[in-house]
Amino acid sequence: MAGRIPQSFIDELLSRVDVVDVVDSRVKLKKAGKNYSACCPFHNENTPSFTVSRDKQFYYCFGCGATGSALKFVMEYDGLSFPDAVDKLAGSVGMSVPREHNPVAEREQQENKPLYELLEESADFFAGMLRQHPDKQRPIHYLKGRGLTGQAARFFNIGYAPVGWDNLQTSLATDETRKKQLIANGMLIERDDGRVYDRFRDRIMFPIRDIKGRTIAFGGRVLGDDKPKYLNSPETPVFQKNRELYGLYEARKIRQKLTRLLIVEGYMDVVALAQYGIHYAVATLGTATSEHHLQRLYRMVSEVIFCFDGDAAGKKAAARAMETVLPVMEDGRQARFLFLPDGEDPDSLVQKEGKEAFEQRLASASHLPEFLFDHLKEQVDFDSLDGKARLDQLAAPLINRIPRGTLRDLMVAELENQIGIASRAIEKLENAPAPEPPPTADYPEQPPAFHMDDVPPPPLSMMEEEPEEDSLPTAKVLNALTAMVTAPALVQSLDDKLLEGLPAPRSEYERLLLEVIRKLQSSPQSSSVGLLIQWIGSPYHQELTDMANQSSAVTPTAAAVQDVLQRMTNREYLQEYAELKAMLATAELRKSMTAEQKQRLSELTRLIRESRSPAAIYRQSKRQR
Repeated sequence: MAGRIPQSFIDELLSRVDVVDVVDSRVKLKKAGKNYSACCPFHNENTPSFTVSRDKQFYYCFGCGATGSALKFVMEYDGLSFPDAVDKLAGSVGMSVPREHNPVAEREQQENKPLYELLEESADFFAGMLRQHPDKQRPIHYLKGRGLTGQAARFFNIGYAPVGWDNLQTSLATDETRKKQLIANGMLIERDDGRVYDRFRDRIMFPIRDIKGRTIAFGGRVLGDDKPKYLNSPETPVFQKNRELYGLYEARKIRQKLTRLLIVEGYMDVVALAQYGIHYAVATLGTATSEHHLQRLYRMVSEVIFCFDGDAAGKKAAARAMETVLPVMEDGRQARFLFLPDGEDPDSLVQKEGKEAFEQRLASASHLPEFLFDHLKEQVDFDSLDGKARLDQLAAPLINRIPRGTLRDLMVAELENQIGIASRAIEKLENAPAPEPPPTADYPEQPPAFHMDDVPPPPLSMMEEEPEEDSLPTAKVLNALTAMVTAPALVQSLDDKLLEGLPAPRSEYERLLLEVIRKLQSSPQSSSVGLLIQWIGSPYHQELTDMANQSSAVTPTAAAVQDVLQRMTNREYLQEYAELKAMLATAELRKSMTAEQKQRLSELTRLIRESRSPAAIYRQSKRQR
């Protein structure tokens, strides 16, 4: 169905489902005190470390860090997109999912429906040709020569596009509308002179299916001497090759819960591996693995193995894959790299060695950190000091792309172990200054409206107080953030005046706190789970979820949040106050002060006097400038 799902419905859905029931229907849980436990479904373990809390409506694994709500569990365990997971979860409790009216999306859906239907008909046509065409022995002989069985061919719905320019067109393009639709979905080609002909001719046909099992495109392997050897469908309204993977639907059909996925290059690699019992291989569609591919795969499994030729081209492709996977390497995820012997591909190797030997190769595949450092050390003279300095410069930007967490910290530690000292490059990246604030507006020149004596000085007590250790410690911001995540209703208790003009953040956590507050202002009835769902796919999701899982002895209060917002506001006042005071202290600048600036200085003095502990913040602000 088209259209965006309203957040209010998601909140209502989560209030009706029980995470214990959702998880228990897929993974058998055992009562453990007030919680429930099981061996984690997202990584291999023998001792249960996976817990589900009915009170908090969360699950958490102490082994791999997997955590989330009932909706997140359905997404991760069933390998579904967010909308599909909402549909499935809603169906389980008899709720219909509303969609916000979206005329464009609804029109696209109606236009795409016949494209899907004709692609299914095309798949049936090619499968029928493999069984019934007078020349069927040619493709059958080829497939048998590649070691393929009839059972495997049926499972993957492999077919045959016969020799000729209009076999498919004659069978399916029974009217002008269907002909145009077959052109739109890539099955027919229309030349500039108006001639229309079949795209696929004399080829073994591999249907490409989406995660729902719908045929969305084809890959064809030529039987004769035509070029190219492999031909894929073009991109169409229902097929984008950098978003789809061959064999993913079939892998999930065989095994509902996958633990790892192997990325290979060709269709026959996927089919051959499946025939030998390795039902977790997928292939890209003539493109390099994209970040979208990886985000999709990591929703289903915790481990992805990349398979490459062992030559220079394979190493180069592996380096590109490594750079692509870094931004999605959240804690609990693994990426590994397997290089095959010269002249071998997965198809030939599994037929030569068998399943057990091939899986032993997978077990010895290089882990991401190992491959990253080995790859970079090939580019430097590691035995020299300047080579180690160069390694620091090469590795730091790559490590910096990994999301914050244990893996990133361990990678930094390994880099420093390799070079023998603390990484200067990492330190430089992490301590890079924030962008300069925009310049203040210019004021027109005008004569002063009142004398300098009209501007009252700040109170003496304010200037004499000792500065605090820190005007806004990170710990206070984190406490406020935790309070908002664990008790979203606090947003209704915050001072409206402070919320009207939320100050500019100066740190990552301040920015995150303000974003949480803004989301809760727009949806004040959100629960913790409903709030966290809005961060699914964000690098902050895991950290916010961890905050929500905390069992703090301190009850979250609006005062903790209010204090942080007040301090942020004071800081803005005091920065502006310090700038205007600096003008007062300089004779030349004092003459150029406008009436507005003088009035603002007077107003700031009043605001500072009324605000909480302004002197310490002001003194701290001056010390930092």
